[in-house]
Amino acid sequence: MSCLHLLNKSPSAGPLDELRKALAPGDGLLLLEDGAYFLHKPEELARLPQGFSLYFLTEDMLARGLNDPLPANATTVDYDGFVALCASHDKTASWF
Repeated sequence: MSCLHLLNKSPSAGPLDELRKALAPGDGLLLLEDGAYFLHKPEELARLPQGFSLYFLTEDMLARGLNDPLPANATTVDYDGFVALCASHDKTASWF
């Protein structure tokens, strides 16, 4: 049973400790709103367990002026892609 985790908190908010415990192989993690700032913290993302898919919401990256290269394991999605991700996972969990 896969879960799409939605994270809108910035790296300084410290949400990854709890999220790290919940991520499982086959899950997805979508970084949106201030979560897009994790683009500047690839070392934090590297500490997460392996086997999940990582996504950034394009519109939130653009709104924050973020155009850094994506981590090798990350993909960008637009709003339609966000909806498709929700539909392709069994459940969602919001880390707000």
